[in-house]
Amino acid sequence: ICGDFNSTPDTAVYDLLSRQAVHPGHPDVNMNNNDDSTHNILPDAMSINHSFQLGSVYNTVIGEEPQVTNYTATFKGVLDYIWYSAQNLRPLSAAPIPDIATLTKHGEALPSTQYSSDHIMLISDMQIMGGSRPPS
Repeated sequence: ICGDFNSTPDTAVYDLLSRQAVHPGHPDVNMNNNDDSTHNILPDAMSINHSFQLGSVYNTVIGEEPQVTNYTATFKGVLDYIWYSAQNLRPLSAAPIPDIATLTKHGEALPSTQYSSDHIMLISDMQIMGGSRPPS
């Protein structure tokens, strides 16, 4: 699964994808004001989970998420990820993210004449893990 998740690594979305669940005390889901001014639209935090074993390519290969994947005048941070099935795939590489000096060489933010998007392209080589194939 890859793309712009509009979620930084400190959000409940990142926790859900990386840990299969959201901690019930996470501020993104723990917004109970004890008044009627907000509507409770999220399910109970304990029920927000999944059974997929996902890993973040950059966190796995590099040891951390990049410094930025989105670089605009009003936001600089990580919003984009490549998530992989840890049972079926192994990331072999992750393309380096240009440093800030390179990103701002043609302007103070993205997009620029060098980078046509405000998002930085993420690339990975993956190995399909062996396993039994269904009979033909």
